[in-house]
Amino acid sequence: MIENEKNTISKLDKEVAVIKTEISEIKDNHLAHIKKDIDRILYILGAVGIAVLGELFILLNKVL
Repeated sequence: MIENEKNTISKLDKEVAVIKTEISEIKDNHLAHIKKDIDRILYILGAVGIAVLGELFILLNKVL
């Protein structure tokens, strides 16, 4: 019975190590890429917003 418990604990230790590795990979690699993509989207939205605001000012200048 004790040998069976040792095998179970050994398997659990290996699974925990694999899970830790996968979490580390997600945290260090994938999240960095997602943040980079979000920053790029925000930059583009900011540029489009400034262009729209500029067009609005030109329209208001012509109307008034």
